[in-house]
Amino acid sequence: MRTLALVVVSIAAPAFAQITIVNDAPSPSEVGRYQVLKASELTLKLDTQTGVTWSLCPSPKKAGKSTWCKFNANPLPAGPSGRYRIAEAFQIMLVDSVSGRTWSRCEDPTPDKKLSWCQVED
Repeated sequence: MRTLALVVVSIAAPAFAQITIVNDAPSPSEVGRYQVLKASELTLKLDTQTGVTWSLCPSPKKAGKSTWCKFNANPLPAGPSGRYRIAEAFQIMLVDSVSGRTWSRCEDPTPDKKLSWCQVED
Protein backbone atom coordinates (compact mmCIF):
# COMPACT_ATOMS: atom_id res chain seq x y z
CA MET A 1 0.00 0.00 0.00
CA ARG A 2 1.09 3.44 -0.71
CA THR A 3 0.93 6.19 1.91
CA LEU A 4 -0.55 9.53 0.97
CA ALA A 5 1.70 12.43 1.60
CA LEU A 6 0.21 15.39 3.45
CA VAL A 7 1.07 18.65 1.78
CA VAL A 8 1.21 21.61 4.11
CA VAL A 9 0.74 24.98 2.54
CA SER A 10 2.38 27.70 4.52
CA ILE A 11 0.57 30.98 4.79
CA ALA A 12 2.58 34.11 4.55
CA ALA A 13 3.56 35.53 7.93
CA PRO A 14 2.00 38.97 7.28
CA ALA A 15 -1.45 37.37 7.33
CA PHE A 16 -0.89 36.61 11.01
CA ALA A 17 0.61 39.97 11.87
CA GLN A 18 -0.55 41.43 15.13
CA ILE A 19 -3.31 44.01 14.79
CA THR A 20 -2.48 47.31 16.39
CA ILE A 21 -5.29 49.37 17.89
CA VAL A 22 -4.69 53.02 17.13
CA ASN A 23 -6.96 54.32 19.90
CA ASP A 24 -6.86 53.20 23.49
CA ALA A 25 -9.01 50.19 24.23
CA PRO A 26 -12.49 51.21 25.43
CA SER A 27 -13.15 51.14 29.13
CA PRO A 28 -15.82 48.76 30.42
CA SER A 29 -18.19 51.72 30.90
CA GLU A 30 -17.88 52.61 27.19
CA VAL A 31 -18.72 49.18 25.82
CA GLY A 32 -22.37 49.03 24.83
CA ARG A 33 -22.77 52.78 25.08
CA TYR A 34 -24.66 53.15 21.79
CA GLN A 35 -27.62 51.11 20.58
CA VAL A 36 -29.43 51.16 17.25
CA LEU A 37 -32.93 49.77 17.26
CA LYS A 38 -36.14 49.73 15.30
CA ALA A 39 -39.12 51.11 17.20
CA SER A 40 -42.45 51.52 15.45
CA GLU A 41 -41.71 53.22 12.11
CA LEU A 42 -38.42 54.73 13.31
CA THR A 43 -34.83 53.56 13.36
CA LEU A 44 -33.24 55.08 16.46
CA LYS A 45 -29.70 55.48 17.79
CA LEU A 46 -29.46 55.95 21.56
CA ASP A 47 -26.54 57.05 23.71
CA THR A 48 -27.33 54.91 26.75
CA GLN A 49 -25.11 57.07 29.00
CA THR A 50 -26.67 60.47 28.22
CA GLY A 51 -30.09 59.70 26.72
CA VAL A 52 -29.26 61.63 23.54
CA THR A 53 -31.31 60.10 20.73
CA TRP A 54 -31.18 60.33 16.95
CA SER A 55 -33.58 59.04 14.29
CA LEU A 56 -32.57 57.91 10.83
CA CYS A 57 -33.83 60.51 8.34
CA PRO A 58 -33.28 61.56 4.71
CA SER A 59 -30.11 63.59 4.19
CA PRO A 60 -30.84 67.21 3.25
CA LYS A 61 -27.47 67.37 1.46
CA LYS A 62 -27.46 64.13 -0.58
CA ALA A 63 -30.54 62.78 -2.32
CA GLY A 64 -31.15 59.10 -1.63
CA LYS A 65 -28.81 59.07 1.40
CA SER A 66 -29.63 58.92 5.11
CA THR A 67 -28.29 60.78 8.11
CA TRP A 68 -28.95 60.87 11.87
CA CYS A 69 -31.34 63.63 13.00
CA LYS A 70 -31.00 64.51 16.68
CA PHE A 71 -34.09 64.57 18.90
CA ASN A 72 -34.77 67.83 20.70
CA ALA A 73 -34.53 67.28 24.44
CA ASN A 74 -33.33 68.95 27.59
CA PRO A 75 -29.94 67.67 28.74
CA LEU A 76 -30.24 64.67 31.04
CA PRO A 77 -27.85 63.55 33.77
CA ALA A 78 -25.20 61.20 32.45
CA GLY A 79 -24.50 57.81 33.95
CA PRO A 80 -22.98 54.46 33.11
CA SER A 81 -23.73 52.66 29.86
CA GLY A 82 -27.24 51.28 30.01
CA ARG A 83 -28.69 54.08 32.14
CA TYR A 84 -31.14 55.08 29.38
CA ARG A 85 -33.24 52.61 27.43
CA ILE A 86 -35.90 52.77 24.75
CA ALA A 87 -39.11 50.85 25.41
CA GLU A 88 -41.93 50.31 22.98
CA ALA A 89 -45.28 49.95 24.69
CA PHE A 90 -48.32 51.71 23.26
CA GLN A 91 -45.82 54.37 22.19
CA ILE A 92 -42.04 54.80 22.12
CA MET A 93 -40.64 55.72 25.53
CA LEU A 94 -37.24 56.72 26.88
CA VAL A 95 -36.63 55.33 30.37
CA ASP A 96 -34.02 56.42 32.93
CA SER A 97 -33.19 53.13 34.68
CA VAL A 98 -31.69 55.03 37.65
CA SER A 99 -34.47 57.50 38.53
CA GLY A 100 -37.42 55.83 36.79
CA ARG A 101 -38.30 59.01 34.90
CA THR A 102 -39.84 58.44 31.49
CA TRP A 103 -40.34 60.44 28.34
CA SER A 104 -42.63 59.78 25.39
CA ARG A 105 -41.87 60.60 21.79
CA CYS A 106 -43.52 63.82 20.69
CA GLU A 107 -43.15 66.52 18.02
CA ASP A 108 -42.01 70.06 18.69
CA PRO A 109 -44.82 72.60 18.31
CA THR A 110 -42.74 74.35 15.65
CA PRO A 111 -43.22 74.40 11.87
CA ASP A 112 -40.35 71.93 11.29
CA LYS A 113 -41.99 69.35 13.64
CA LYS A 114 -38.70 67.85 14.89
CA LEU A 115 -38.96 64.75 17.03
CA SER A 116 -38.52 65.32 20.76
CA TRP A 117 -38.81 63.62 24.11
CA CYS A 118 -41.61 64.99 26.33
CA GLN A 119 -41.38 64.04 30.00
CA VAL A 120 -44.24 61.96 31.37
CA GLU A 121 -45.57 63.35 34.63
CA ASP A 122 -45.16 61.09 37.67
